[in-house]
Amino acid sequence: MFSRKVRGTICVILALLVLLGILFRHHLDWGDVPTWILAITTLLAFLAAAFAGLVAYDLLKIENLRDIKASEERLQAAAERRQAAKELAARRDADLRAQASKVTAYFNFFEVIRPDEVERDPARVINEVWGGTVQNASELPIFDVRIFYYWVNDRRDGSPWTTEQRYASIDTIRVIPPGQRRNQELPERVRNQSEVCNDQVYLVGIEFTDANGGRWFRNERAALEPR
Repeated sequence: MFSRKVRGTICVILALLVLLGILFRHHLDWGDVPTWILAITTLLAFLAAAFAGLVAYDLLKIENLRDIKASEERLQAAAERRQAAKELAARRDADLRAQASKVTAYFNFFEVIRPDEVERDPARVINEVWGGTVQNASELPIFDVRIFYYWVNDRRDGSPWTTEQRYASIDTIRVIPPGQRRNQELPERVRNQSEVCNDQVYLVGIEFTDANGGRWFRNERAALEPR
């Protein structure tokens, strides 16, 4: 079986022969040698032109395919660079969050000792109060911790509950060492704003600085974001 190119060339030759026959059937003497030479020369010229056209077509097709492939490779390379940039940014973000992600806070019931009450009543040393507890579960200390207290507004009708900030601590907890926790009592004037005070009606958020100097905020729904 002939290839497509060969079949195409044969068809071109036959077409040229037919064309020559039509053009010269009334004007040439086919028994004359110069006429045969002219016919053969003309045929060869047509064949050369046809072959050159086929070669040029093949070269153009190859060049187009090469351009398409190069374009696809450029697009693929650009997509790979974008993906690599995203992965690098994700790794950097994870590194930045490595310590901060281990710092949590919650509304808690704990015991406190009031030095002023010890002097008045030595038997009443320990008090149980509600307030914020900050837990540093990382391997490094955190600094300048502020606690924010949020009251939960729950209509209990199936609609999403919302929060309202009731208090933000003025004094900061200077440092919380690795693996330790610190408590802060909710001020009485804030606690008395609600009939009930427990971990169902109050949530806490915190702001703190990690060991690398990054400032972070974990909101009342525990979402962590840089400041």
